[in-house]
Amino acid sequence: MTSLQLLQQIFSLQSKGDKHYAAGLFPSHRFHLHFPFEREDNNIFFTASIVFILQNLREKLSEEEQNLADEICNKAITNYPDYKNKDGLDTYNFWRTDGSPHFPNGKILSHLNKVRIPDDADDTSLIYLTSNPSREKVLWLKEKLVQHANLSKKQIANTFPEYKNLKAYSTFFGKNMFIEFDVCVLCNILYFVFQNKLELNQHDHDSIFFIRSVIEKGQYLQKPFYASHSYPSKHVILYHVARLLEKFQVPGLSEIKTNVVADLKMLFENEKDEMNKIILSTSLIRLGAKSNKVGIVNPDKQANQSWSFFHAGLLTAFENPVTYKLAANSHFHLKYSCEAHRLALMLENDIYFD
Repeated sequence: MTSLQLLQQIFSLQSKGDKHYAAGLFPSHRFHLHFPFEREDNNIFFTASIVFILQNLREKLSEEEQNLADEICNKAITNYPDYKNKDGLDTYNFWRTDGSPHFPNGKILSHLNKVRIPDDADDTSLIYLTSNPSREKVLWLKEKLVQHANLSKKQIANTFPEYKNLKAYSTFFGKNMFIEFDVCVLCNILYFVFQNKLELNQHDHDSIFFIRSVIEKGQYLQKPFYASHSYPSKHVILYHVARLLEKFQVPGLSEIKTNVVADLKMLFENEKDEMNKIILSTSLIRLGAKSNKVGIVNPDKQANQSWSFFHAGLLTAFENPVTYKLAANSHFHLKYSCEAHRLALMLENDIYFD
């Protein structure tokens, strides 16, 4: 399948507007590994992630492909206001903030306030990175991140013990929300920081230290959930780290590029899953290493469609040590799939090998 065909397929998956998805959104599903459960989920995360990929690929596309990518992105971005903070602040939520239920189309979770999540730094960073915000808003968000960082008001409980005194950024906003360190979320926050040429502070340096340390110590390989609650996959973690290192010289992190490449090569050689191989392959090319292209014979096959990039941990909000140990178990995870995002990752890999 050519890059144009992949783009056309992504375009065909973009909603024209129906009972589940507003026009411009990309359909996604949450499902469970061990139970026959699947729900339509109209989050903004996958839509913003696809826009981020397409915008970053734009200069590498042909004129025809650029026009199609621009059309996809412009339609997607019109949905951002529906996910803006319910009180008018310039942060964004995973789900709509107009009174629509969290865990949409759910029969149980959408009625439980304990699992309702506040706005988060991950979606907010992706939306800022793809929507050309004013300098005033960028500076406001940087200060907002500081206000919710570890030790600003609370101390993190759910991380490796040696990191509890780091002043790293937390995943979530919200006055009473627990503090969480997530390698992938921190990579997206730092991408926002470096893209906007913001002065680094202690929170940035401690966030960088957390990422570097879990890579150097191999903690993300041994216990990926504890390194990244929302992306508990060593392959996806390295994808985020490589994406950041490709674009910016990050002081304190660029020095471990050799470690990252070595881990990418090791994982690629032993990986069987096609989608995991694709993101590992792209990451190697990003960092200037050699890799074999992953040939997808049938991109629509079921094994690929059920691949998950993002997870929702049902017990991560509980800071009890016993509960937190249970939180790593896949029985307490909801996985998310998005066919258009999967195709965007394939497109990214295809373009990087051109």
